[in-house]
Amino acid sequence: MTYFFIPEGTVKAVNDVSFHVKEAEIVGLVGESGCGKSVTALSILGLIPWPPGRIVDGQIIFQGEDLRKIRPQQLREIRGNKISMIFQEPMTSLNPVYTLGRQIAEVYIEHQASPKKEALERAKDMLDKLGIPSASKRVHEYPHNLSGGMRQRVMIAMALACNPELILADEPTTALDVTIQAQILELMAELHQAVSTSILLITHNLGIVAEYAQRVIVMYSGKIVEEAPVVPIFGEPLHPYTIGLLSSIPKLGAKATGGKKRLSEIPGMVPNLNDLPQGCYFHPRCARARAICQSEEPELIEIDPGHSVACWAVADGWA
Repeated sequence: MTYFFIPEGTVKAVNDVSFHVKEAEIVGLVGESGCGKSVTALSILGLIPWPPGRIVDGQIIFQGEDLRKIRPQQLREIRGNKISMIFQEPMTSLNPVYTLGRQIAEVYIEHQASPKKEALERAKDMLDKLGIPSASKRVHEYPHNLSGGMRQRVMIAMALACNPELILADEPTTALDVTIQAQILELMAELHQAVSTSILLITHNLGIVAEYAQRVIVMYSGKIVEEAPVVPIFGEPLHPYTIGLLSSIPKLGAKATGGKKRLSEIPGMVPNLNDLPQGCYFHPRCARARAICQSEEPELIEIDPGHSVACWAVADGWA
């Protein structure tokens, strides 16, 4: 559980969230902006800034060890080496005063004790593998010299440098045009297959999840509301929030009677995380809400093998 303590109150950004990522598995973590996806990833790596944020309870188990209990030096050895993160916005994550080559080479120097010259050569090779033209020239350039897509590839190069066991990809294609998005996702999929890396793919783009993930976790207001393999969650979603998200996706070639048809939308607004409603957090926006939804919070229960949902309507079989 990760909370932020601000003058207005306590923001429960990640609230009783529990999930696992198997070896060589791609798991999609989806939900609206502000639901706690990025904070979940930052919590795994212990990157929550204090003040105002703090992990208040829970365990983060990686290869049999609780990352909350190990020494800071041990955690630094894991970051970028065994667990890497592709941040959402490369321009704010890359250091503007260091060359690209130096920033990638630092991963090899810190985690694999490579000499500087060798590390720079390895950085150039990594850029070359990622399809960046004139890699030997690019290693001497600065982040502002590259386009958004190129900078994102540099972030991926840093994340993949040490062949990590787990990659936390936080909106890796945000603000990129569709062509570059497709190239970066294909590249990640190829590397995932080549080195059997597990990926937690954080996104609000359900189309990306449908194509690349094996399992999907849906978050709402800091909690998991549904979790299932990709086929059942897209074929038979159970939680009203998941149904709403999928209904709001434009469908290519869909014909509407009368010529025009508005996309479905989820009514209402996402609740303020420091003033959450009692009971189910989604009930003010839910057409299937009953009295119990307004007073008691539903637990995440397994409905079918591997398919869990937190919803009174599903648990009680309401129509």
